[in-house]
Amino acid sequence: MSDDSRTVTIHGRDFQQLSIDERIYCAPVANDDREEERLTTQHEILRRLFGDAILSPAVRLNNPTKVLDCGYGGGDWAVEFAEDYEDCEVTGLDIYPLRLVDQPDNLDLVGYNLNDRLNDPEVFQLRAYDLIHSRFIAPGIKRNRWTPYFRDMRTLLRPGGNIQVAEYQLHVQSYSGRLTTQSAVYRWWQAYASAMRELNRDPRIGPSLKEKVEAAGFRDVQFEYKRLPIGNWEQDSLLASIGQDSVVLVGDLLESYGLWPFTSHLGWTIAQFDYLIEQIRVELQTVELKLYLPM
Repeated sequence: MSDDSRTVTIHGRDFQQLSIDERIYCAPVANDDREEERLTTQHEILRRLFGDAILSPAVRLNNPTKVLDCGYGGGDWAVEFAEDYEDCEVTGLDIYPLRLVDQPDNLDLVGYNLNDRLNDPEVFQLRAYDLIHSRFIAPGIKRNRWTPYFRDMRTLLRPGGNIQVAEYQLHVQSYSGRLTTQSAVYRWWQAYASAMRELNRDPRIGPSLKEKVEAAGFRDVQFEYKRLPIGNWEQDSLLASIGQDSVVLVGDLLESYGLWPFTSHLGWTIAQFDYLIEQIRVELQTVELKLYLPM
């Protein structure tokens, strides 16, 4: 467990001191004002993308009693689940121990490094959880941790329990095929992926999730590919609305995830990074490119 809530300000954004010192999760913490807003917006947009739901149709719950949320961030998913299932004990894990206002009584938030084994008896119970949820933790997980991470989940699930896992593929794509290797989003991805590999992270983990989960011994694994549209270009009215709202979200996402790796690890100046983000935001608003973020 980790209850280290110390923060450090880097280029105007708040990071967890522990994560920066030990190179764990080098993105702003959830109580950074801009990051809190981004995380809430992200939760709302993804809810719409997944049919106004926080669970996949493949997840079947019958009066759940214990649920684990790994990487709770701003707490949006954990709070919503706890409010929907008031008789269920929900535990949220995150490297940064955020405390929420008006936290549901059935929700417990714990500071925890997910690179460590999920076997602390003060936090976990074996074969007890109906569902384990994990979302967007890739920047903080070591490359070789993924299969053991899912194996740990297996030991915690009750028989018949489920896991639900989601990760971005942070390489912005173009449905029109008009995005070039000179584009700002492509240059961001190339630099970010290089930094993540040097930091022992897997920047392309999304497409490999099914393989990692199956390697951990899970059966009946269902992989669902989603395309988060960026901009109002989809013919479907719901997707067009989501895409319009995603323009700012994705720009903020690339800024949050890139700030420390670019300036502190790769040696960019803040002026160089800010200029790249400005170029990215212009591209994200270019409807003709028909951009999207794979999930």
